[in-house]
Amino acid sequence: MTLPAPFFARLPVAIVLSLPLSLLSGCATLLDREERGTPPSAEQLSAWEQHSEQLEGLNDWEFEARAAVRSGVTGGSGSLDWTQVGPVSALSLRGPFDTGRIALTGTPQRMLITDGKGNSRLSTDPVALLEEQTGWRIPLDRLPRWVRGLPTESLAELPATDFRLDDAGRLVRLSEADWDLEYDRYQDVGDSLALPHFIEMKNEDVRIRLVIDRWLLEGATR
Repeated sequence: MTLPAPFFARLPVAIVLSLPLSLLSGCATLLDREERGTPPSAEQLSAWEQHSEQLEGLNDWEFEARAAVRSGVTGGSGSLDWTQVGPVSALSLRGPFDTGRIALTGTPQRMLITDGKGNSRLSTDPVALLEEQTGWRIPLDRLPRWVRGLPTESLAELPATDFRLDDAGRLVRLSEADWDLEYDRYQDVGDSLALPHFIEMKNEDVRIRLVIDRWLLEGATR
């Protein structure tokens, strides 16, 4: 599967990163401490079981997104195309870095990274190499699940304070591996599946905002 070239324009980072949090992260940002500690209801957990089972069944998928990243004192915006086939990821990231484009293919443990000038390097630490190329430290190992609205670990193993579900059983907020994620405005994909439209991921040093414009699932037509 090959994604077409992005058709959307890049957003200046100053605009994307200054958007009101209520737009990009929704009602989860407005939760007070009491709400954050409220356990999910039995109805929410039942809905989550059905929703997550559908998500776990997605082996091959693609999306096109706009991205804004702030890492330390540096930041930038651009576009991200992602194709997933089983455990193998193929990403194309366009941004303000020197070569303008970075392509990554492989698994989080072993990736071939090619810059816009055609220079390629095979790395067993793609997170570090991507940071070297772009200045951005991105959790490549967790993103295949996070972008679909799935935690890395079982939700049942997380404290109630580390996640929140909406009434449809979808993640609104997740805290995992020193990262805080907020989801807003899921979009219907296919007949009965909802996938994230806005995602914000942040830790002590990095903030990533994704606006996923288009999902394509295995077996779907363009």
